Amino acid sequence: MSTSVVEKRIQSGAIASHVVLAGDPKNPPAILLHGAGPGATAASNWLRCAPDLAKHYYVVAPDLVGFGQTELPAELPTHILGWIGHRVEQVLGLMDTLGIERAHVVGNSMGGALTLHALVQAPERFDKVLLMGAIGAPFEYSWEMKRLLEFYKDPRIARYREVIQSFVHDPSAVPGLEDIVQQRYAVAMDPKTREMTNLLFQAQSAGMNDLTVPEAQLGRLPHSVLLVHGRQDRIVPLDTSLYFLKHLQQAELVVLDRCGHWAQTQRWDAMYPLIVKHFGG
Repeated sequence: MSTSVVEKRIQSGAIASHVVLAGDPKNPPAILLHGAGPGATAASNWLRCAPDLAKHYYVVAPDLVGFGQTELPAELPTHILGWIGHRVEQVLGLMDTLGIERAHVVGNSMGGALTLHALVQAPERFDKVLLMGAIGAPFEYSWEMKRLLEFYKDPRIARYREVIQSFVHDPSAVPGLEDIVQQRYAVAMDPKTREMTNLLFQAQSAGMNDLTVPEAQLGRLPHSVLLVHGRQDRIVPLDTSLYFLKHLQQAELVVLDRCGHWAQTQRWDAMYPLIVKHFGG
């Protein structure tokens, strides 16, 4: 059984996406959607998880529009809803190119909001869902979230390290965290994309709560949803998952202790069996 991970450029609707792939294409597909911190990519979110998941699933993790090496649309959106719209079309286009009719999906943070918007637009294309520290619900910005959104006002490595450390409960307990800081900082500061990324973050900062999925739309979704949230998440409050738990048709919530915003990094010991149990495998 091959669990090797490859990265490819794949057409996804109107644009070409940079995609992390792992596992047998004959396995049930699982699409992994990353968050929106500066320097975020599919690899930075999911590379450590992909080999385990590839034992059971065909793992597909794209750099979402505006991040990593994925192509940009011809006209850049000025509002966060425009960016999410492009990402929904990207995910559906990628599924079409890969011949995936229906897939499980994991959405982290902004990737969680993207997941919900995709479910509303094309519910028949998705099976079981896992949302991890997801936005898409009304919430008040924490001090750490404000720092993240305003990173480009003071884009020094020391400030970036503060941002990344706020994603985890105990930075000293996360091996390789400084490597993540260095790798993602290099992406965030790439002169080819920095100006565009700054515009993206301005749009996010101004319109984050516009991504809220209304109660009525959540209530119509037929999908089985597992909500996972870190008890010590300082980026996205637990209240967002409680909003989803209240309004989704089928939802369960697991709160992980000793865990901040990155459950896949800090509590993979808990996340991995939760995913396999929920998706089957």
